Amino acid sequence: MPDQLISQPTPLTAGGTELVLYPAPGGETADALMVHLPASGVLFTGDVMMPYLGQPFAAEGSPEGLLEALAFIGSLRPRLLIQGHSTLTELFTAGAVAGLEAALTRLHGQVLDGIRNGRTLPDILAQASLPAVLRDHPAAVVPYLVIRDHFTERLYHQRTGYWQPDGQGLEPASAAERAAALDLLAGGRDEQFATAAATLIGQGDHALALQIIQPG
Repeated sequence: MPDQLISQPTPLTAGGTELVLYPAPGGETADALMVHLPASGVLFTGDVMMPYLGQPFAAEGSPEGLLEALAFIGSLRPRLLIQGHSTLTELFTAGAVAGLEAALTRLHGQVLDGIRNGRTLPDILAQASLPAVLRDHPAAVVPYLVIRDHFTERLYHQRTGYWQPDGQGLEPASAAERAAALDLLAGGRDEQFATAAATLIGQGDHALALQIIQPG
């Protein structure tokens, strides 16, 4: 069993193969470990580039940590990236790193500008676009689209604190209280909820339909 903590770049020889262990304090979590084989140019990145920036049930990583990890990976100039999941290996290639870092750096600035201007998370997400820098980095387009919304959400939640521009956090309302408020809008008619939900589902807004039908 491993019995040594890695807190700095650590060279190692295993079975005649030279490799270097690199701790990665950013990205998905704060305790990732990358393994580099300099002779072959292969870098095992684990889940450093996992789009969720933390597992789906616990936000752990940080956007800044991911940017730092991308910059470091770029400095190693690897020939091949082996991710912790086959789909990530197919999409998040070595050729995508530079463009992804540049595009996410631009997105980082845009999200912070939106926060300073008092915009809500849905508003910021709705204004998302493809940065012009991706024209020169086509390999980074799909990885950027995969990670963009998660990156935005994580950054927004880290920087906005308890009180949101739309009033969330000021005075928490129970499900029953929200249902009562919606019932006022519906005039006490249950069918109004069903009609609204059906319309939203027809438009493809399934998540919003669920938010309407549950209180109703």
